[in-house]
Amino acid sequence: MRNLPGLFFVVFVVSFADGAVAAEPEFVNPLIKKFGAVAVQPDVAEPPRKGARIVFDITSESKPGEVLKGLESVARYLNLNAQAGNSASDVRLALVVHGGATKAALNDSGYATTTGAASNPNLALVRDLKKHGVEVFVCGQSLARNKYSLADVAPEFKVAASAMTVNVNKQQDGYAYVSLH
Repeated sequence: MRNLPGLFFVVFVVSFADGAVAAEPEFVNPLIKKFGAVAVQPDVAEPPRKGARIVFDITSESKPGEVLKGLESVARYLNLNAQAGNSASDVRLALVVHGGATKAALNDSGYATTTGAASNPNLALVRDLKKHGVEVFVCGQSLARNKYSLADVAPEFKVAASAMTVNVNKQQDGYAYVSLH
């Protein structure tokens, strides 16, 4: 074989002593049924604990018609807790959307006007998160800077003074901060 500049050949060899092939992971949705599937992992280190308080800071936008990955991550955290035997009331969660994620807080007509999509795909998940006790905020400063009308904010969201104030206030209340961008 001649040596071609710029080409690299990588060979991975996987060998199992008993000849077994790794099984596909099993994913479940024990609490949030349509979002945030979690892999079944028996006997893990650091499982979710009761009493956790977390504020999720969500900034990444999604393509029109797609659910924000940050919202899916919050659903995944609730599913991880359920898989560990905790109920949704065993944790206190809040989330705030701002920056590119702000449009996820718009009602269907505002979202359609902004993105061209028929409706806001995030609202069903937000309703499910709220049903399980998650506090849901949108940054008032991001609404203003993006020229979104307050009338276009979905009723599922509370308009906060800013994402910064939500994050600071929740941290002062003992919440851990998780950035989802």
